[in-house]
Amino acid sequence: MKNILLSGVLVSAIFATSCNKKDNTTATPDSGTEYAIPYTSLSASSNYLTTFVDAQGASTVSFSGQTTRINMLKELDAYIKTGTSASLDATKMQNMFQHQNSPFSDADLNAATGKVISSKTAASFSASASDAERQRFVGYFQKLATISQLNGQTATQGQAGLLGGKRLVDEKGVEYGQLVSKGLIGALMLDQISNVYLGTDKQNVDNTTPAEGKNYTTMEHHWDEAYGYLTSSATYPQEKGESYLGGYARQGTNAHDGAANLFLAFLKGRAAIVNKDYTIRDEQIAYIRAELERAVATVAISYLNKTNSATDDASRFHALSEGLGFIYSLRYAFAAKMSITKSNELMNKLMNKTNGFWSLTTADINDVRDELATMYSINKTTVVNH
Repeated sequence: MKNILLSGVLVSAIFATSCNKKDNTTATPDSGTEYAIPYTSLSASSNYLTTFVDAQGASTVSFSGQTTRINMLKELDAYIKTGTSASLDATKMQNMFQHQNSPFSDADLNAATGKVISSKTAASFSASASDAERQRFVGYFQKLATISQLNGQTATQGQAGLLGGKRLVDEKGVEYGQLVSKGLIGALMLDQISNVYLGTDKQNVDNTTPAEGKNYTTMEHHWDEAYGYLTSSATYPQEKGESYLGGYARQGTNAHDGAANLFLAFLKGRAAIVNKDYTIRDEQIAYIRAELERAVATVAISYLNKTNSATDDASRFHALSEGLGFIYSLRYAFAAKMSITKSNELMNKLMNKTNGFWSLTTADINDVRDELATMYSINKTTVVNH
């Protein structure tokens, strides 16, 4: 069971009554209250870093830990990509995941010993469930190390190797590097935003006194850490600067409600914390959670649709592998529509035929796509720019 937040009216009641240390003075934007940060001052061009400042004008925003972990994932991802021409070491990948034995080429990442990808992976799950998900990725590393030994061979049905000269796949055509990078979009970033930092435990904290040695309150900092898992940019979206969840959320939200509105929700929620306006904060939490889940589902559907326009197996299997990663990630949404059991079922429908991807028909892929489209009320023909 995920360690998730109660929803609806009960959430607002909990935030409004359970913790007087937040100095709770709830007000709605049209009540005539003079806010420290007027909501009308926020726009899609607002700078997240400079909108929230202390009396001396210094930014109160800090999310360096999130940026560090994302940079660790970038190094891991880059190393995995070398498997097309060199043998991969499962221990090295596991060391990057668990931050052991100074595995990074960037000395600053090695020095950041308190920042670990694995400890933040599936963190909202129970201890046993989170360990199972972390071991899933360890298994992927072992699979990658094995198939990288065959990168000098052309992949064919039943034979791992290189497909199209550039995609390292197993004997069933699965590109495990994509299961790592796209899977951690959900297991690390989506989970940390929706279930951890915007969850009850992290939001039911002090919002009156600055944290020791800091110029922000604990609640403000937790909100900023959620933002840091979406993007490191001062404004969002930045098409040329976003990576992982930030980039795909931009594409997915643009397909229905617009990425700028997601950014405004982060701005408005942070302003609401400064204003001690917890009703408005809770509304933004609900919006962010729903939009991120819908964005991930949209991208999953889009990748499955891209298999229909693929002109070769390398492109088709690459799109399928990315789609698989996003189907897996959907289990990490808040109060997820996609249960772990259902996520595994849909993944197995795509992966577990006798010859894996080689055996899949267009009808097989469309059946999974249609289930996703129905579950999330998304047009099944949706294709976004990724």
